Amino acid sequence: MGKSCRTAPIEGDSLAAIFSLSAFFLLLVFVAFGLISLGIALAALAFFRRQAERNAATVPVTTFVSAIATAWALALGFAAADVWLIRAHAEQAASEERSAIGRLAGMAGVEAFDAADLRQGLSQYRTAFLEKEWVGLGNRDPAPEVDQALQHIRLAIFALAQGPAPSTLVSNLARDFDELQDARNKRLAIGETSVSEYKWYLVLFLTVLSMIALAAVHADRPPAGRNALSVFTVAAVVSLWILALHADPYIGPAPIQFDAIWVPV
Repeated sequence: MGKSCRTAPIEGDSLAAIFSLSAFFLLLVFVAFGLISLGIALAALAFFRRQAERNAATVPVTTFVSAIATAWALALGFAAADVWLIRAHAEQAASEERSAIGRLAGMAGVEAFDAADLRQGLSQYRTAFLEKEWVGLGNRDPAPEVDQALQHIRLAIFALAQGPAPSTLVSNLARDFDELQDARNKRLAIGETSVSEYKWYLVLFLTVLSMIALAAVHADRPPAGRNALSVFTVAAVVSLWILALHADPYIGPAPIQFDAIWVPV
């Protein structure tokens, strides 16, 4: 099943819902944000221009804008670092879950224990977590069907432990099963907390504030101010859009694919 992962739209969290949009519509959202911010900055430029005409001493020094712009750049950098770190953790969790399923499937095969119940439980788990948790819930909440599949696997391992199977191999099965549960819990934890809304609100607020500061220092040169604001708007929109494409590792235009965790059972 090596096809693209498309999750259902996420309801409840406003930013999570926005990040679940396609790349094109996500770009439209940030273009709209950029145009609104530009409009606010141009209105501020006109206001500061009228003040400068009455009193030239009200125009801030040029270096003033660097204080706000530096704060914006730091906030954007911290948000970007979080995005790439969370994505790396998500890929690691997917790799661990895939590895655990693969080891359990290998031990349940006909060449090893030939445990039909264990193979059935693994097949149910793989199907349930992909369809219910990954696609249906965006890995934000546990699905009862996955819990049922885990219980099926647990009982199959318990049945093997009651039989003539070597205790060492059964212990390895139990360890792999624990690692499967740990990887699932990590995946759900990442999905629930991957989007830090307050950090994004801070970045968006500082974007608008930086543009207002840029307008303030150009109050005595409106044409130069409009040029500077236009360039800054393009830079901000593109930067925020590219970052938002990867803001959530499980939903949106650039999620982790099914291929990252698909193992034949």
